Amino acid sequence: MNHAETQRLREPAAWALIGFVAVGLAVTATRVLFGAGTLVEGLRARAYSAQADLLHVMTPFLLVVAVLLVTHLGRPPARSRLVTRVALAVLGAQALAGLGAALAALTYKGGAFAPVSEGARVQQTVLNITVLGLFALAAYFFLIVLAVPHPPTVTRGRVAEGAYGPPQPPPQPGPMPAAPPVTGAYRAPHVPPPAPPTAGHAAVPPTGAYAASAPPPQGPGAPR
Repeated sequence: MNHAETQRLREPAAWALIGFVAVGLAVTATRVLFGAGTLVEGLRARAYSAQADLLHVMTPFLLVVAVLLVTHLGRPPARSRLVTRVALAVLGAQALAGLGAALAALTYKGGAFAPVSEGARVQQTVLNITVLGLFALAAYFFLIVLAVPHPPTVTRGRVAEGAYGPPQPPPQPGPMPAAPPVTGAYRAPHVPPPAPPTAGHAAVPPTGAYAASAPPPQGPGAPR
């Protein structure tokens, strides 16, 4: 597999990672909301058991990897910003679902044969807060990526306009091409100046191009 083929696989791999996280969120949320048990106490029990799945450390990690695939490993594809927005939306939805499950789990006392101790409740709460901090860092990273001007993208082998990655160098100035010779223009014929008069001979009045500018001949033999 050459480099061009691996570059084309970056965007499908990013969508696969985001889809995996989104499907896990949908399955876990459905199990919490519509699982077996009573309306209130059953919901608390399901939230307590699902909070570790909703607030999992792998969620921000996988989404950050998906965004890095399309924004920092080579020239960004055409839908790199869409991938980043979808990853941010999935991250926010899972953070809200996990926070709701964690708050509902705080009121769960446990079953008659397996009560939840206060120590276990505190430990789970500290772990949830730590994972929510990772969610916040991932969201901040996505916002920074989206704040960058639109990158130069690749669409069917052609580079579009944009601005992720290093800026393109300006064209280097080169020597100006020589002007082509003028053809077809009229050029006046060269007329030599008149020879000076010799002694004893009258000067011949100039004709042609020098007739208007030549001074009249002077001397004893000049015509009046």
